[in-house]
Amino acid sequence: MTQAILTLSVGTEFDVIAARQRARQIAGACGFGSVDQARIGTVVSELARNIFNYAGAGSVSFVAEGAEAPQHLQITFKDHGPGIADIGHVLSGRYRSPSGMGLGILSARRLMDRFDIASDTVGTCITVGKRFPLNVAFISADSFAPLVAQFETLPNHAALSEARHQNRELADALGALQARQEELQLVSTRLEERNRNIEALNDLLDDKAVALQKADRSKDEFLATLSHELRGPLSAAGMAATLLLPTDVTPLRANQMGELIKRQVSHMSRLVEDLLDVSRVSRGLVQLEKAPVELADVVAAAVEQVHAAASQKHHCIEQDLCKTSLLVLGDRTRLIQVVSNLLSNAIRYTDSGGTIRIGLEKRGATAVLRVSDNGMGIAPELMPRLFDLYVQAERSTDRTGGGLGLGLALVKNLVEAHDGTVTAHSAGDSQGSTFTVLLPLHTERRE
Repeated sequence: MTQAILTLSVGTEFDVIAARQRARQIAGACGFGSVDQARIGTVVSELARNIFNYAGAGSVSFVAEGAEAPQHLQITFKDHGPGIADIGHVLSGRYRSPSGMGLGILSARRLMDRFDIASDTVGTCITVGKRFPLNVAFISADSFAPLVAQFETLPNHAALSEARHQNRELADALGALQARQEELQLVSTRLEERNRNIEALNDLLDDKAVALQKADRSKDEFLATLSHELRGPLSAAGMAATLLLPTDVTPLRANQMGELIKRQVSHMSRLVEDLLDVSRVSRGLVQLEKAPVELADVVAAAVEQVHAAASQKHHCIEQDLCKTSLLVLGDRTRLIQVVSNLLSNAIRYTDSGGTIRIGLEKRGATAVLRVSDNGMGIAPELMPRLFDLYVQAERSTDRTGGGLGLGLALVKNLVEAHDGTVTAHSAGDSQGSTFTVLLPLHTERRE
């Protein structure tokens, strides 16, 4: 919605001064403060003077745009002069005219909210605009007419040269002030960016410090766990050896002690082998003997390995295997180790009489292996570092189940060595857990 306010002709020096004065009066009637009145008056004076100097004659029109508050004051300058040869050069700020034409256009663009210019060989049209102050109510077309009628009559004489000089000085001062403000804004922006970088570095250092502290605590916890895990079988083996020393030991007693020593040595061997496996895999020293492997066979072998441990805790292992072949390219021994570690982990952290589920399915070109349980679950704070070395959930005070917290770290390293991924999910404490392994399917057909 456009409401005409006033249109002025520009053909003399007096018209330029009159346009400036009328611009200030209209700006005041529209609710603009004294600073904005001066800015609007300066813009009108400069652009009206361009009309007079370069085209000889033209017009300045004032309209109010908008169907509701806040409205916009729009001022349009038109002439039928020769136009501006290189308007882009002028707008870039590099053009320096002795008469100051470029300065007037640049000042108008800086001081107003809106600036549009079109110029060719048949004339120039410049439209500038500024939004009314937010506290000014809507002014209708009928309201503008009496406001314009109340404007004071302009004098028929004025110090034209002095007015022109003052306008030019004001434009220069405003241009310099704007340039300095832009420079200060640039410096402020750079300082803010540098402060953000420093804050980011500080946050990173804090995160590193926290990670180092956690790693140090994990190392201490691991050493304590390792000491406990080794002390148990060593003490048992030592006690059995002591009981074999008397000369009157019966063959039955000797067999019992021998079996005990064998079991404890086997347990210690597994602990040491786990340590060596993690060390070799994490350093990339394990050579995988890859060949096409059927995942159903891997699952069957892993279930057989953990059957005794599951039976001891009266667990039920349920299998939901894909009916179609799921062939992957991998090291069968290491893949069995991955599955058996996940199953052993589920058995260890599920109370007696629990249910362990293992499933296989095909998802596009990927094999999905899932091991879930209804055990103690995983605490949310443990989840981000679940696959780190030496991390394990809290166990009961009797420390049943054993383990060094190496199993999941070994699983992760072995799965990634097969170009796969492993993730964990748990709804929380006592909500069970699910581990999902994704492996790329082997594309070659079996003979």
